[in-house]
Amino acid sequence: MAPIRLGVIGLSSGGWAAGALVPPLLHPLLSEKYTITALCTSSQVSALSASEKYSKEFGHEIKAYYGPEGPEKIAKDPNVDMVTVSVKMPMHFKLIAPAIDAGKDVFVEWTPGNGLAETLKISELVKKKGVRCLVGGQGNQSASVRKVKELLEAGKIGRVISTSVVFSAGPGEAKFWGPFVNANHAYAADVNNGATPLSISIGHLIIALTEALGDFTEVTAAGTIRYPDVVLVDNEGNPTGQSFPNTVHDQISLSGLLTGKPYAEGAFVNIHCRSSLPHRGDKAKGRTLFRWIIDGEDGVIELEHREQDGELGCFISMHEKRVLLKGEEVPLEETELDKLGNTAKAWFEFAKGDGGKYTTIDDAVRLHRVLDAALTSIREGRKITLT
Repeated sequence: MAPIRLGVIGLSSGGWAAGALVPPLLHPLLSEKYTITALCTSSQVSALSASEKYSKEFGHEIKAYYGPEGPEKIAKDPNVDMVTVSVKMPMHFKLIAPAIDAGKDVFVEWTPGNGLAETLKISELVKKKGVRCLVGGQGNQSASVRKVKELLEAGKIGRVISTSVVFSAGPGEAKFWGPFVNANHAYAADVNNGATPLSISIGHLIIALTEALGDFTEVTAAGTIRYPDVVLVDNEGNPTGQSFPNTVHDQISLSGLLTGKPYAEGAFVNIHCRSSLPHRGDKAKGRTLFRWIIDGEDGVIELEHREQDGELGCFISMHEKRVLLKGEEVPLEETELDKLGNTAKAWFEFAKGDGGKYTTIDDAVRLHRVLDAALTSIREGRKITLT
């Protein structure tokens, strides 16, 4: 079977696509399933530089598109089967729509659209054109989540009564959600742009949580802004003297009930997301970066991530967590594919076709309904029932 030919919007010499999405495609487990034939960036200089770099790595010419017309051109390229969008979230819908309209399968980072409304539009376009959409929420590919699900299905802790998660999102060192913000991330301080700890950090977590424990039937949420003003810093982290208002909740609590898994029917959920706290050094010592507790009638399962386990412990999709059953660590059976990471596993599953297990646009719509309900609950101070 011929490899899927990818056109990647947002692939430059650095950044998320270069660091996380593309490298697994060069591994033998995926190199026969995918290849890159085109890329697109905002500028001619970055596009040509990236084309030269990846043409050498993939062993064939990769066409370079750039500028405002680039996304349309890459969508219509006959040598592109699937368009990958890896840019700032507010631009996702604008860039993914031409590819779907051209009848191409698509990959788009979580979140696919800015909120529920845009994600529903993407879902409608996907169904209308009969294409497939791989959404970049990979927490459900995690070996640690797979192990938790295995333990739950085996009845190791009996009926699940409740589950609680406390985690630290958006490490302060990343200068993303305040109190200090890099110019590249300043857009995330505006809640209307949709790149918030609720949508991104809690969203990624819920992808994993629902895989193991089921879907939400109701949501109650609260949030506050502990950093109402954020300081702009340069690329070296030095304050520029500029500051601007922050309208994004940086402390969020989300509670609810679950359904869909016989061992966790009606289980109570509580999530506390804390953003912008230090993840490294003296200020991080003793801090809980990530802890997920699942309490059953016959025992407890815990997942944890510590400072020494690496950076970005807030995202379950980024690093495997330690799994403990009744206080004892449970080894993870990691395959060669697991060692490549969750992004690689999502690519692998998508290549299987209709039988693959990956986050779809329908999954994204369901998740956005939960997040939309949470934001409504924060604003209106009431419980939201999901139908």
